[in-house]
Amino acid sequence: MQRLALILFVCLGTLACNTPFYSTVNNMAGQPATLTLNNGQILHGKISINSFDNYSTVSHVAFAEGVSRLYETYRLNDIRFLFVNGSSYNVRNLKGNEMWGGNALRFVKELTPANSSLQLFENEVLCKSADGTLHREQQLFVQLPGNEFEVYNAQSDKFIPNFDVKVPAFLVACQSLCEKINAKNKDFFYAFVNQGETRRKQVWMNIVNAYNQCQ
Repeated sequence: MQRLALILFVCLGTLACNTPFYSTVNNMAGQPATLTLNNGQILHGKISINSFDNYSTVSHVAFAEGVSRLYETYRLNDIRFLFVNGSSYNVRNLKGNEMWGGNALRFVKELTPANSSLQLFENEVLCKSADGTLHREQQLFVQLPGNEFEVYNAQSDKFIPNFDVKVPAFLVACQSLCEKINAKNKDFFYAFVNQGETRRKQVWMNIVNAYNQCQ
């Protein structure tokens, strides 16, 4: 009986992996992708990733090489990065995600060069509107200098309010940039009030470019 249950479980799991769908990069199956492992191995084939919700650690990563329908499971700490839908994704520990404290390990999209001292990432989430329709949102996350794994929501209390005081404290290696942020230069500052994702992203892009040129 136990053997029959195990066979049924494996069959159902394989069927789920081979039924293509895409909600977000952290909840998809049967999608063409390239997976680079920490041991240097590069896999080409199809991937399945599962997480419970927008705020949970990825619980399942499975990959089938080539045209194989046989999926092998990988741990998050085995993965260097993922390339899917024309973009590269890294596993990071998300912090300060709105009302939720963090510590979720998820794939986030690279927005800046991988060798940058200061980096930006996007977390893709699926949200439901008041009328019940689903739409995707992109949350901006910042990886601060000297921290290679944790990333912080650009709207978290890590940065706001008092953006002009909090952010320079992390970027003391570039005093000319700190002075612009302290002065609330419009290209390097945003207020506590919601100024929109596009505005926040542009400000952080300006900060990243200026900081990396200082190094």
